[in-house]
Amino acid sequence: MAAHAAAAPNRVAGFENLLASTGQSAAKGAASAPPGPLDWGLALGISTADFAARAFTCDAASLKNVRCFIRETVSEWDLGSLADDLTTVVNELTSNAVLHALVAGAGSKAWVGMARAGDTVVCAVADPSPALPTRRRAAHLADSGRGLLIVDALCDKWGYAASEASGKTVWARICLTDSVK
Repeated sequence: MAAHAAAAPNRVAGFENLLASTGQSAAKGAASAPPGPLDWGLALGISTADFAARAFTCDAASLKNVRCFIRETVSEWDLGSLADDLTTVVNELTSNAVLHALVAGAGSKAWVGMARAGDTVVCAVADPSPALPTRRRAAHLADSGRGLLIVDALCDKWGYAASEASGKTVWARICLTDSVK
């Protein structure tokens, strides 16, 4: 796997770098405010027809819906061979958001989005916490603590972009040509 990205200076620059290898670029001056339901991709500077996003909460049914959403989206994009890896990566990123960013019962929500441009798929989770993701070394028999290590193993590159206001977006990029071989 390729080396993984360090923190991007902001959301737009982070996605501009991610999509640069596909010939796509982020819109100049795109807003860095928290995304609304219809402009999530545009707020991140994503300009591709193959973009899908969904909000989620701490609710278990919400997380199940996210997994179904990922599988349905990759099926619609004829990327069924990536369904398991993408679902696992998104599950780890959304689980981290639930554990570290969302407050149960407070109506807080986060967003998961997926964009396809050329031979690259980018999954991203935007949450309201400014706490940056960190890989940690889990104890040998620990039940948790390996989420980002799993993401690291399944994708080409991953990283995060801190928002100017608050919150962050954690993303993972999978190149189709590398994954489908």
